[in-house]
Amino acid sequence: MNMKQFLSIAGAAVLAAMVSIPNVGRSQTFSRAVVVMSGFVRSDESAKPTSVKVSIREVGDTAREITQSTSNKETGKYLVVLKPGKEYWVHLEGDSILTKDVMIDTPKIEQTQQLKRDFSVTMRETEEATKSSTTAQQN
Repeated sequence: MNMKQFLSIAGAAVLAAMVSIPNVGRSQTFSRAVVVMSGFVRSDESAKPTSVKVSIREVGDTAREITQSTSNKETGKYLVVLKPGKEYWVHLEGDSILTKDVMIDTPKIEQTQQLKRDFSVTMRETEEATKSSTTAQQN
């Protein structure tokens, strides 16, 4: 794990702890209103959690990554912090999945708000799965 990944994971953990503390006003957590988007990434075939890079890009400037997160391989959970009232592309990518892009709109808000958004992804065929299916077809 490199330092950037460590800081990203540590920052997400601190942020998740801050936004989940009961009885704390959302405006006290951040100096400006933000949208805390979180959810789960799962295989569309098996519904099993999967680890993917969740990259956020503004609509109109898809070449520039705004922020990113990596979903947890055990739970599939991810978390990103976005500006309110914007359109974003959520770019899901990884070695084991087919790349997927989903456009989302964040709500125009005055206070920090959580947005739950789950994603399902299509798994790539692995070499072993291809060999197994080829062997089964030959028999």
